[in-house]
Amino acid sequence: MRRSGSEWHDLLHQIDRPVLFLSVLLLGGTLGYRAIEGWTYLDSLYMTVITLTTVGFGETHPLSEGGRIFTIILLIGGVIFYATALNALAQGLLDHRFAEMMNQLGINRKIARMKDHYIICGGGRMAFAIGLELEKAGIPFIFIEQNPHSIVTEHKVRWPILIKDALLEESLLEAGIQKAKGLAAVLPTDADNLFVVLSARSLNPSLFIHTRIALESSRSKMIQAGANKVVSPYNAGGVQIARAFLNPEVDDFLSVVTDRAHYDFEMKMHTVSPDDPFCNKPLRQTEFRQEGFTVIAVKYPDGQMVFAPDASFSLRAGYQIFLMGPGRQIVRDEVE
Repeated sequence: MRRSGSEWHDLLHQIDRPVLFLSVLLLGGTLGYRAIEGWTYLDSLYMTVITLTTVGFGETHPLSEGGRIFTIILLIGGVIFYATALNALAQGLLDHRFAEMMNQLGINRKIARMKDHYIICGGGRMAFAIGLELEKAGIPFIFIEQNPHSIVTEHKVRWPILIKDALLEESLLEAGIQKAKGLAAVLPTDADNLFVVLSARSLNPSLFIHTRIALESSRSKMIQAGANKVVSPYNAGGVQIARAFLNPEVDDFLSVVTDRAHYDFEMKMHTVSPDDPFCNKPLRQTEFRQEGFTVIAVKYPDGQMVFAPDASFSLRAGYQIFLMGPGRQIVRDEVE
């Protein structure tokens, strides 16, 4: 695994004392030989270097008795330096290896506890944006990204990230795909996303899969491979810009809806079951408004939509009701 800049900085910090010790030896040795033997600075430095490195080139000039004693002391200092440097380097490598191992164990424990979570394959700008929104909503998720220097890994170290290849089934299984609720394939190329969609669908047939495409021609292939939703960022961005030109007020409202984590309201969907207390009743007899929600639309089982249904609209089993509002807590606060 490649190390990040901060990891290399910490590793270099482990050997700053040996480097300082070496500097003291070089300076002390140079000044010592000059003072004892009266040599030039260059000869003194040269003698210090060949003594510390033990290359065996021989003495620069014949040594006096005091010079020999000083050389012995310098040699002992060199041995201490090598031992200190090797110990610091080994300690730094072990510390980082241990930190990586403990971090991976923590991620594995978190994955083992995850259920109904979302898997994000990729580590670019779109993956980063997905992670931010899921974090705001309090929804569990995990990334699979093999580049340790991607946007996600560099900026959000507290997120659970598997530094592995999302194209491998082993990576998807390790991310808990069999217990996951959904998967977002947002890798750089359509080919990689298509492969992830195929693998994910085979591993979890009930998984909700969302993927991005760069080429519109890839949409049908993604759907055939098993994707539930396919998004083209370029088309979506173009539509949003055109909508802002044509209907800026509508675009402002949709921006509020898509960024609802910053506002005091929520959106949810209520599915009417046969034993639902609202089944076969008109909307006026439901309690959605008392709970702080407004009915925006009703979706039939065949996919057709009825927007802004009136109070006499009768609910049937299988209908899906789209609700938006501040919720019961806000309503209570206003009443109090």
